[in-house]
Amino acid sequence: MNEGRSGVPAPAVGTFGDESTEAVVFVPGQAAPLTPVPEVRPDPVGGTGLVVTRGPRAGATIPVSVGGTTVGRDRDCDITLDSPTVSRRHARIDRDGAHYTITDTGSLNGTYLNRSPVDRARLVDGDEIWIGTFRFTFRTGPAT
Repeated sequence: MNEGRSGVPAPAVGTFGDESTEAVVFVPGQAAPLTPVPEVRPDPVGGTGLVVTRGPRAGATIPVSVGGTTVGRDRDCDITLDSPTVSRRHARIDRDGAHYTITDTGSLNGTYLNRSPVDRARLVDGDEIWIGTFRFTFRTGPAT
């Protein structure tokens, strides 16, 4: 049996592709204490965001900030993904001129773009991002 440090059985951790019903997406600013929902920071550019395709809140769009968006399990991240498959500070999405890039920030399970592991890569509309058991589609908003 898998036991934690206190001798109490530790929760089972799924493999990379498994979907956990325990996983919850938090986004700062809108999460209720008992019913976590994606919290959103406004995107001054408008419309650029991550569409949740697998995980809690599938179909929801989480805006990506021009100033950079952090993704991870830590509550200080802009997008908090509550799952043991996600590192505390897993990845970062930044605007680089007219383009956005995603950077893995040393996560244990890696960040995947279109099913390939990446350290840093440019994002284009329709890209699929995998972070832990969560899946997102990157969507760009109107040009400024």
